[in-house]
Amino acid sequence: MRLADSLSNPSTPLLRLIKTLERRGAEVRVQREPVVADPAVATEIKENRKLSPDKVAELVGAYRQGATLSALSRHYGLHRQTVDQHLTRAGVAKRSMVKMTSARMATARKLYEQGWSARQIAVELDVCASTVSKKLKRAGVEMRDPHKHG
Repeated sequence: MRLADSLSNPSTPLLRLIKTLERRGAEVRVQREPVVADPAVATEIKENRKLSPDKVAELVGAYRQGATLSALSRHYGLHRQTVDQHLTRAGVAKRSMVKMTSARMATARKLYEQGWSARQIAVELDVCASTVSKKLKRAGVEMRDPHKHG
C-alpha cells in the first residue's frame, strides 16, 4: 500500500490506520519524491502574495492619492478584495465605488455595439467586467456569446 506523505500534519485517524496496517503485516511505503501537479491545473493556481509592511503603506498612500481598487489590484498583483482588506486593516475610509452613470452606460452600450468585449469596456471604464455585463443585460442589450470569436 502506498500512502502519500504530502500531508504535513497527518490526522490521528490516519496515523492509527497506518499503525493498524503495519501491525497486520501490510507493507506501508511512504512516498518520498515530491508530488508534481498536472501542468494544466498548476497554471490555474495563483501564488499567494504577501505584501511587506512598506508595500502596504505604499498601497494605502496610493489609494489616498486617488488610485482605484482596480488599479491597485493590477499594480500589486492582488485580488481587489485583498486590496480592500489591506485598506480596511489600515483604517482607511474608502471612497464610494464608481457607479455606472447614464453617461457611462451610454459609452458602454456604444462600445459594446462596436464589438468591444465586456472585459475591454471594463478596463476602459475602470469597473469590473461583471458590472458591465450585468448593466448591459439590465438595459436590454442582447449579449453576444463570450466564447464565440468572430
